[in-house]
Amino acid sequence: MFKMLSKILFLLFVGFAAFVAQAQEDLPELKPSAIVDDSVITLGDIFSGLNEEQDLIVANAPDPGKKILVSARQILTLTRANNVRWRNSAGVKNILVSRASSIVNYTDLTPALTAELKNLYHSDRNLEIRFYNRNGVINLPTGFDAADIDIKNITLDKRSDKFSALVGAPTGNGGETLYTISGRTISVVRVPALTKTIRNGDIITKQDIKWISLPETQIGSNIIRNTENLVGLTPRNQIKEDTIIRLGEVSAPILVKRGELVKINFTTDKISLSTVGKALESGGKGDVIQVKNNSSQKIVTAIVFGPSLVEVHTELDNLVLLNNP
Repeated sequence: MFKMLSKILFLLFVGFAAFVAQAQEDLPELKPSAIVDDSVITLGDIFSGLNEEQDLIVANAPDPGKKILVSARQILTLTRANNVRWRNSAGVKNILVSRASSIVNYTDLTPALTAELKNLYHSDRNLEIRFYNRNGVINLPTGFDAADIDIKNITLDKRSDKFSALVGAPTGNGGETLYTISGRTISVVRVPALTKTIRNGDIITKQDIKWISLPETQIGSNIIRNTENLVGLTPRNQIKEDTIIRLGEVSAPILVKRGELVKINFTTDKISLSTVGKALESGGKGDVIQVKNNSSQKIVTAIVFGPSLVEVHTELDNLVLLNNP
């Protein structure tokens, strides 16, 4: 009888222990860290497996992009007051809570700041902004962007071209965080540049050209400023992409080479004829070069019109002389 009673008690103890263990496993677990995207921290943010009181507020969330520590003691006090049972298997003492954010770079504010600065300059000239903190960022609540940032005030020193702007960034709970953004303005000029490296002999086309902005102080009178001075020409030497191009760095492509046979068109107001000659100089389209008429052996001045093609404009009386030895 005693043995049977002992066995029953043992089975009851094992069953109770299993029940307690199962109940423990079903309890929500405290997290060591959490990420929130709201202005408050709730129990649901810092527990896994929590099925009750999920929306119970623990504390205010940090500003977007910031972090705070929440004490496990604080959680214990709150949950006891609201009859919420939980476990802390890892022995967490503080929960690291981070606030999610949308990152806005200072450069994202360039259009709005540039418009304000043009008003202060009373000018529509092309401006570029150089921020003193090139890597500066503003953290906004999730779902917000640069358009939600308000320019409160902006000051400009026209002598030094330095500016300082006070901007307000929303925090998501009706408030805002103020930032001071400083930098300077630069007057820029848009000039054509190449989209790829082009070597001597390659002809520059419209597709090879893009526009870049450079400080006005870097643009000299010899810098090419329009596409008409580029299209159809070739570099005298190799020109790399994204570099400014000087007038002396391009020329018409060589259509006639020195020593080669060329077709010579003689043209007057009433008649034209052709013959063959030898180029004494090299030249591109529109260049004036010397050629020798093979028939008369006379040297004439001609204009290059195309590959191995030159043209001589002369009076009718001279035409006979040019073609007779």
